[in-house]
Amino acid sequence: MFAAAIFGSFVLYLVIGAVVGRKVKDKSDYYVAGRAAPTFLVAGTLVASCLSTVSFMGELGFSYDGYPVVMLLLTAFNISGYVLGVMLFGRYLRRSSALTVPEYFGKRFNSPGLQALAGVMVVVGIGLYLVAVTQGLVLVVGQLIDIPQWVLLVIVWASYTIFTFMSGSQGVLVNDTIMFVVFTVAAILGMGWIIGASGGPVTAMQKMAELTSKPDGISWHGLTGADNYLGTPAQAVIYAVTFGIVWCTVVAVSPWQSSRFLMAKNEHVAIRSALFATAALAVTYLFLTFGGFSINLFNDGITPSEIAFIWAGQNVLPSLLGVIAVTGIVAAGLSSAASFLSLIGFSAANDVMPYLTGKRVREPELATTSTASAGPAFASAGPASTSAGTSGPATDIATVAGGPPTDSTAASGDNDIHGLQVARWTMVIAGLIVLVITWVAPPAVLTIGYFAATLFAASWGLIAFWSVRSTKLSARGAAVGMIAGFVVVAIFESLSEFAGIELPDLLNPTILGFVASIGGTLLGNIGTRASRLGNAFRERLMVIPEEDRDPRKYRRTRTWVIGTVIILMLCGLAMLLLYAVPYAMTVD
Repeated sequence: MFAAAIFGSFVLYLVIGAVVGRKVKDKSDYYVAGRAAPTFLVAGTLVASCLSTVSFMGELGFSYDGYPVVMLLLTAFNISGYVLGVMLFGRYLRRSSALTVPEYFGKRFNSPGLQALAGVMVVVGIGLYLVAVTQGLVLVVGQLIDIPQWVLLVIVWASYTIFTFMSGSQGVLVNDTIMFVVFTVAAILGMGWIIGASGGPVTAMQKMAELTSKPDGISWHGLTGADNYLGTPAQAVIYAVTFGIVWCTVVAVSPWQSSRFLMAKNEHVAIRSALFATAALAVTYLFLTFGGFSINLFNDGITPSEIAFIWAGQNVLPSLLGVIAVTGIVAAGLSSAASFLSLIGFSAANDVMPYLTGKRVREPELATTSTASAGPAFASAGPASTSAGTSGPATDIATVAGGPPTDSTAASGDNDIHGLQVARWTMVIAGLIVLVITWVAPPAVLTIGYFAATLFAASWGLIAFWSVRSTKLSARGAAVGMIAGFVVVAIFESLSEFAGIELPDLLNPTILGFVASIGGTLLGNIGTRASRLGNAFRERLMVIPEEDRDPRKYRRTRTWVIGTVIILMLCGLAMLLLYAVPYAMTVD
């Protein structure tokens, strides 16, 4: 039954891709779904590209190991990134009319070199994340189907690669929303049934508090001691707060999250979808964390802990609900894999290749712009020129205010059919590279997933917000800041994971990466001035689009805000009545 359900989900996945792919006519359809997605579809893809096998296997396994409340505290920081992200970055990103997030950076700083740099980071960072998700999918399917692992890897890889090749962002939107419904139902019903089978929320909480094999597993700090992952309560708090801030930044600005706003029909849709995602994840993680630990009441020796939900689906849940649960995990992985592969292909084709082939050009600067230079990639351009069809300063600013394409070959803009084909085949090449890496890399779903996420938090996070607020930030400053954060995290995470070097809790690689990014940005900015055209482009982003000034849209968005606040308050009330009170009664 499990095998049939999984293969059935693969077939459905490909059918959706084939049907939706027939509607893809140009780059706008393929990259940003025609910029016409409604709230539910944008919210669906936000949640689906956030929840993956890293969540249903890695993070649920972390909860199972004895850290459900630590995971929940981390999540509280995490989900706040949606609202902060859309208000401080996402809505301006949407106003830029870029096809990708790196293209936004290229336009904002009038620097094709910076765009290419950001594109390379997308390819590398999301490539690593895709490896983690693919490993998780192979692990899930391998628990249920007895065929060689290399065959499973090829099947999984081919499924999401063919799907993404055919349908692009159009398919990702539709598929992500369907998968969002499937795995949300799986999480809530599956974990809810396990808690119910343990005697209900209050009784289950009391039993978990008395679990002798994992004492203090349900406490606010989780398992402590020299032999456990987090040795002291202070380490638990530092871990939750640090990674919570990291993931808040990831949710706010990472390309697999912020790029979803480029597809939104209007700015209010972007804001409402962020509110929707916040509420949906708050509820889902309540079930995933406490439900994950409650699996210990049926079996406290599952190894590796990453397969805890799969074990429960096979051995605890009723057959139908077990199939839904396992299919939900596969759905989460497939939807995230398609999102990640599409972003890799988009950035490679739109941001990196044009720069490497010399087809990406910078708009000419005004004559008064500083000539201080950081080299051809990141410096402001020279004096105003008529070679790009400009006729002086007035024309330059007007041109930027209208937001022209920065690709000199893209005369047809989003409707570039040739660019559509390039994007598709670039995606296949990127997918093949991911396949090879996944083939040789040892499984480490949570480790690789968190590592890839921290790369973006440290290298992009501050620059993204800075680009909106500052008129003094130059392309060179942004580039140095990105590189510094990326390199520092990559080096110290690698030393920590592979060389066994232990850093103090307050000097973990992510914090060092943030500090390096700030320092690199300030140092890189010395001796340069911000691009005049880049700042003119920023000024255009500060203007609220006419279509978003409708008072009726504001009233609807206000209703979404109130609804989200109510849901979060109910989650807090549930924590008080179903966790804090029963736990306090038991330990007393």
